[in-house]
Amino acid sequence: MAAAPFSSPPGDTPRERLIEATIHEIERQGLSQLTVRAVAAAAGMNIAAVSYHFGSKQALVAAALEGTIEHMVADTDAYLQRLPADPVGVLAELLGYYLEGALRYPRVSKAHLYDAFVAEDYGGPFPTLFAPVLPRLRAALRDSVPELDERGAAQRLVAALSGVYFPACFGGLYRSLGTLETPRERSAYVQELARRTLAPVAKRAAVKARPRRR
Repeated sequence: MAAAPFSSPPGDTPRERLIEATIHEIERQGLSQLTVRAVAAAAGMNIAAVSYHFGSKQALVAAALEGTIEHMVADTDAYLQRLPADPVGVLAELLGYYLEGALRYPRVSKAHLYDAFVAEDYGGPFPTLFAPVLPRLRAALRDSVPELDERGAAQRLVAALSGVYFPACFGGLYRSLGTLETPRERSAYVQELARRTLAPVAKRAAVKARPRRR
């Protein structure tokens, strides 16, 4: 399985080290508490390095979040290439990858969605870079379930992604149910989610017209 989304490969250059440190610090203390001093210390550099390489804290955060989404998109494309060979199995892996990534990096996940929730701003890295992935996911569903039309595939995709990200980002709402607490439970959950997403379209029984009364 690919590395979890919202992470980034270890970097060697000063710029890459600052990005990696930013992701670490967002996850450690949250976006609202992030400071340039903490990022610089985590990267083993001085504060001036942030200004030199990024110009501002905002640009540093944007670069860090963009890097994690690019990583996630690349991994998603790799899953999509494998999907035709085992549609249900690979889709379950992909949904598990999203779920475990959001659970492993909850504050980074929420940082990606912060502007969308608070200001209804969908111009950030996650909405911008993930949006082109959605039509590819929809097309993959249609290829796997040929009788699905575009609208039906879109609805199933929305349900599948919502089924992953809602419990991942708002797990406290479901705590009283005592589910999805172990890797085994989560694995079974995404497998069932994948099966339902790729289930054949039920054929509607023909309705016989009733004879008219004279």
